[in-house]
Amino acid sequence: MKVCILETDRPDDAKLAGHGTYVDMLEALLGPALPEARFDKIDVTAAALPEDPRRFDAYLITGARAGVYDDHPWISPLMAFLRKVAEARVPLFGVCFGHQVMAQAFGGEARKAECGWVLGRNTQTLTSDGEAIFGAGPLEVLSIHQDQVITKPPNSRRLVDNAASPNGALIYDDFPAMSVQFHPEFEREFFAKLLDMFAGSRLSVEQVESAKTGLDRPLDTERIARGIADFLRSRTLSPE
Repeated sequence: MKVCILETDRPDDAKLAGHGTYVDMLEALLGPALPEARFDKIDVTAAALPEDPRRFDAYLITGARAGVYDDHPWISPLMAFLRKVAEARVPLFGVCFGHQVMAQAFGGEARKAECGWVLGRNTQTLTSDGEAIFGAGPLEVLSIHQDQVITKPPNSRRLVDNAASPNGALIYDDFPAMSVQFHPEFEREFFAKLLDMFAGSRLSVEQVESAKTGLDRPLDTERIARGIADFLRSRTLSPE
């Protein structure tokens, strides 16, 4: 299975060195659960996207500091490409910004939420559709975002039932696509460093300390990875 990771950003602060790129993190998350995958990447901010989306068997979209409403020249072409991927019925999975840009491309709306930042370890209650992907029981995850999907696309269903982010994970009806707002690819150490980096600038010190509460408790990373891997594997057109 040829899997292309669409890279929309990368950590560039020295404080985050040693943890790899967001592409590396997605590979580390899914590699054990999807051993048949051969990963490639495209930096969508600088490189051309494939003319034929069927060049790969599946696409993943990383998180980013950007918002879908930002005036970056690569965002509109990315959304056009995602619609081509959907039309070709090539499986697609997005995380954080990837989740938001998919929703925007497919008829929803993502923007800054009135509730402000959603931070730290949190519990995601699954809908019946979510349990079909991830199994029974809530998910313990890491979140760091102030943008979110405010209006979900009409051809999508919620995978989670969460008051802070009601549209925090979606699956699509007309083509094989799924996305999540939270960060299953983040390790605790990286997440804590990211919070520390924002302290006193984008976040208050009090917000950071509150967000660090419970970081030593278990997360459902492997369970989420299995759900994503099974979704991609079962919907790919050429699994070999």
